[in-house]
Amino acid sequence: MLGLRYREVLHGGFYFFTDPVDERAADLALDVEVASAAAFAQSHVAQLTGEMTLEGFAEHVRVEGTLVFDREQKRATYTLRFTAGDGAAYVLRGYKELEVLNLVDSFTLVRASLYSDAAREVGRAVLRFDVRGGWKALLRSVRLVA
Repeated sequence: MLGLRYREVLHGGFYFFTDPVDERAADLALDVEVASAAAFAQSHVAQLTGEMTLEGFAEHVRVEGTLVFDREQKRATYTLRFTAGDGAAYVLRGYKELEVLNLVDSFTLVRASLYSDAAREVGRAVLRFDVRGGWKALLRSVRLVA
């Protein structure tokens, strides 16, 4: 079956609840893959792999997860698993709100929460796709996969 792959790059900041005024840089480069367009039409799930840096916490770590498109809730939900510099497992869960009246944020803004291995929320992040500088790279990254 025919599928699709592209690369999405997001930049922004994050903080821990233990020190909310210490905002740190966050960078995320994701390869988004839909192995089969027919399967995606039913499941609305894409696979994610890539690299993330959460300054001073998780430097250039590998991430894996899913991107789920929910038409009813008008959301695209990211779930990424990774191991931080302290050796512990974490999950970053984020979302894009899909709003017709705010198309720019719908495609560029990801609000996220950081969870410990014990499923306790430990921080928050805001990430953005750079509209001005990123569209060409995004379009160049689009590939059909068989």
